[in-house]
Parts: sequence; structure tokens; C-alpha cells
Amino acid sequence: MKQIKAIIVDDEIEAQDILASLLTDFSDIKVLSKESTVDSALLSILKFQPDIVFLDIDMPNKNGFDLIKELKQFNKKPTIIFVTAFNHFAIDAIKCAAFDYIMKPVDIDDLQLCISRYKAEMGEIYVSDKIDNLLVCLKKEKIKFNTRDGFIFIDTEEIIYCEADGNYTNIYLNGKEQNQTVTVNLGNLIQILPDNFTRITRSIVINRNFLKEVNRKKRKCLLETPKSELVFDIPKHYIKLLENL
Repeated sequence: MKQIKAIIVDDEIEAQDILASLLTDFSDIKVLSKESTVDSALLSILKFQPDIVFLDIDMPNKNGFDLIKELKQFNKKPTIIFVTAFNHFAIDAIKCAAFDYIMKPVDIDDLQLCISRYKAEMGEIYVSDKIDNLLVCLKKEKIKFNTRDGFIFIDTEEIIYCEADGNYTNIYLNGKEQNQTVTVNLGNLIQILPDNFTRITRSIVINRNFLKEVNRKKRKCLLETPKSELVFDIPKHYIKLLENL
């Protein structure tokens, strides 16, 4: 029986250990490495050439989708199985691209089904196509958000900025006087927004398409819309992040 080489990527050590422990029930799967960051995961993928990468989405600095983008440069790409407690928006994109996933907390029966699907598809998995499809799905302009009363579709190009409101997020739209409150926290929300969205404080994410000016001395950030200008205080380290984009 061919041994299946696996890597676990999750910034939570406890989550790594739980999944690794569950995988010991599968005699043909060997976990070669457990990584906490995208950068270390890329090094391990280069070193071990795994068959499967069990990948979390919500990680600091670079997230699971950033790793997917990096994998485009590899000739031999591992199969990705997402293991996440992430919200349904990202799950919709994952399904759209035909990637497999397991929801946290990981259940042994769900893991068994996932491994069985992987084995059934071995030799027929076109990882490059799946990666391309996922990146396309993530760039869809309109995103479905749950609200307190139902759900709403929002064109991301119309979003000026987003502001944290506890476990919810207030989304401010160009040309709209009233904001939309969606039932997802800001940390999860930014993971599914396009690359032109950037966090400028712990509680504010802006659409850089509306960014007009950053004043280093005053530590101010100016957004401009056809009808108004918005000014935000911005900490020094976030200014540096903007400069490096």
C-alpha cells in the first residue's frame, strides 16, 4: 500500500495536535510536518513533496488562501484539504473550486469520508485547475453576506470601508447613506475580500481604490468618494504596511 505523505498547516498548536492524533488511525498516512505559518509551510512542501496538505484558512499575516496563491509556482502541487472553522463565504468559494474541506472541531467520521474521497480520486485530481478556479471564485465581485434579518449581496467595488462591531461588521458603501451590518467579524471578513482591501487599524478595513492620501506626520488616512472625504487615524505600523503593498 502506497504511503500518503501529509503536512498540517494551522497556527493553533492544539488544532495541529488533534488532527495529527486523529490521522494516526490511518496506517497509510504519515504526517511529516506540522507548520504554523504560510512561509514555513512552503518550505516544508518544497522539502517533503507531500501528497496532502491539511490547511487552515484563518491565520495571521498570511492566510490559507495566500498559500494557495503561492502554490501556483510549484510544478507538483499537493492536494489541499481545508480544515477550518471559517465562515460560509469562504466555504462557498472552496465548494465552487471543488476543493474538499472539514469543519472544526474535526470529527473522525468526517475525516474518514474526506480521506476516502481523496483515495477514490487519486490520479484524477487536477490541482492546478482547482487552484485557478478557487482564485477566480474568491475574486467574484458580489459576495453574499448574512444579516440579522436574512442576507444581502454586496458588490465589493462599492465598499468604501468596513468597521468592526463586536462579532459583527458594519459595511459602508459608496453612494449609500446607511451602512449594512453583517453577521461576520472583521477578521474573517477581510480574508474573503479582494486584495485591494487593507486593515488600517484593528477595527477598520479600507478599500484602497478610495484611498487618496496618507499623512505620515499626522498619522492620518484620507479616503475620497464622489460625495465626501473620510479621515481616519492610522497607527505608524499600519502606515508601513500600506507603503509595502
